[in-house]
Amino acid sequence: MESEPRRDGADQSEPRYGIRTTGAGAAAPSSVYAGAMGVTGETAPAFTEPEYEPEPAGTSLGTRVLGLAAAFLIGGVFGILGTIVHQISVSVFGLFDLPVGLILALAAEGMLLVGLRMVAPTRLAAVLAAVALVGLVALLALPSPGGSVLIPDSVAGMVWLVGSTLLAVAVLAWPRLAGAQSGGKSRAEHVDLNSR
Repeated sequence: MESEPRRDGADQSEPRYGIRTTGAGAAAPSSVYAGAMGVTGETAPAFTEPEYEPEPAGTSLGTRVLGLAAAFLIGGVFGILGTIVHQISVSVFGLFDLPVGLILALAAEGMLLVGLRMVAPTRLAAVLAAVALVGLVALLALPSPGGSVLIPDSVAGMVWLVGSTLLAVAVLAWPRLAGAQSGGKSRAEHVDLNSR
């Protein structure tokens, strides 16, 4: 194959740095590296692994504490916003009122808590968000000193008050799937078939 002339009219002379890239005498990667750098007669330094294992992102104590504080604050914001919007309803052709605010508030709470359960390695972030959310809903259910009530004694108010608590308990009590426990690996991947 090397004796076959090139058809594209390329230069037939030896490569510039004495490195042959095709055929039986192909250069080793270290000599290719050295030749590419313009150094002749020297070999490139071998690649070595770093002496330390870099810590995966999000595992330092400060990052974990900041993430848990953010989960707590976001849970509180969801509790406040859900309490504000749960009374919004839309009349459907004058037949009945669709509680759009209640549906959106419960859906947002569920998505927040399920998302935290899926992303966080433990339940602690979801627990903190749920405690803040349910705690603020309970606090806002009390009448203010002026007598105003944010969660009135209505069907929508009771569904928001009880439903947000039950939804939080259900999401937190739901067992973690086997794939999520092992970092996405199935149970079959943990079995060593070569051991006897």
